[in-house]
Amino acid sequence: MRVDSGLAAPVRLGSLPIMGGLSPVRSDLELSTVPPALAPGTSESPVHPLGAAAAVLRAYGGGWQASLDIGMSRVAGRSVASQVRHSGPLRMQKVLWPEGPELAHLILLHPPSGLAGGDSLALALRQAPDTRVLLTTPGAGRWYRADSPATQTIDLCVGARGSLEWLPQETVLHDGVQGVQRMTVDVAADAAAIGMDILVLGRKASGEHRVRGDFRSHLTLRRADRLLLGEVSRMGRAEHGMAALGQAHVSGLLWAVSPAPMHTDLAESVERALDASLGASPDTQGRGRDGALAGASVVDPHLLLVRAIGESPEQIRHALAAAWAVLRPILIGRAAIPPRIWMT
Repeated sequence: MRVDSGLAAPVRLGSLPIMGGLSPVRSDLELSTVPPALAPGTSESPVHPLGAAAAVLRAYGGGWQASLDIGMSRVAGRSVASQVRHSGPLRMQKVLWPEGPELAHLILLHPPSGLAGGDSLALALRQAPDTRVLLTTPGAGRWYRADSPATQTIDLCVGARGSLEWLPQETVLHDGVQGVQRMTVDVAADAAAIGMDILVLGRKASGEHRVRGDFRSHLTLRRADRLLLGEVSRMGRAEHGMAALGQAHVSGLLWAVSPAPMHTDLAESVERALDASLGASPDTQGRGRDGALAGASVVDPHLLLVRAIGESPEQIRHALAAAWAVLRPILIGRAAIPPRIWMT
């Protein structure tokens, strides 16, 4: 059951605030999880007592600074990493071609597997024309409890007639997180891109049923230099845990940028796949097992969004993977074959 509202996020009957109320070009979404007494100031980055934070960083030798810059080009019909520059603990672990030479699977490795106070990670991917890339990670990423903010910057650029699939595994926010993430994706007019991000709020198995801290994520999508989506989501500044997520533990977002205009029928096909994955039906008011909820909308002729919330990272990952399986043959021209690293 879906309501096409023209908003930049899917809206279903009985859906939650996170699922709607966004404009197609920009949204400022406050997802609040911190009691007012714990909330920092209102500046762009979290504000902390500088002296205390500096003392903590000095005690541990300072935060880790890492960067990885990858340039992809097409050589003899093969997509190859022709330029790779890195510093610090962020590496390209492998380049694989399990689907043939035209499409390269890149596996990114961050040995610490997470960011702590003062850490800074920067990833840049530049794809020359006619290159195809699927990028993933071997495991979940983490943002740890911190006394000073960590930052992560991701800058992806897809050249003419190319394709990009951004498919990292889930990100876990620990209680006490302090961080800012900025992700920018630029897609050429005749290129395609699909991205998936799953956010887990706290370590439920360790008794973290809500996340106190300050985490802000900026997502910018552009096609042919035209802004498709500018979204800011924030975890922080509320008295009641995950109220903005209807007490859900996990949220997921999938975005798809198409070279050709997409019809709303495509969103309906994606929603059928979501419902099948989650076990949702009209009889359950669109909710799946454990109250999971998902929806899809074509919010611009060249942009489709899928949003999902639930209690299990595996549940949301499988749902977004089902949506990817519908979209991949249409946008990338290939059947959806999950990366082998997901099975390990």
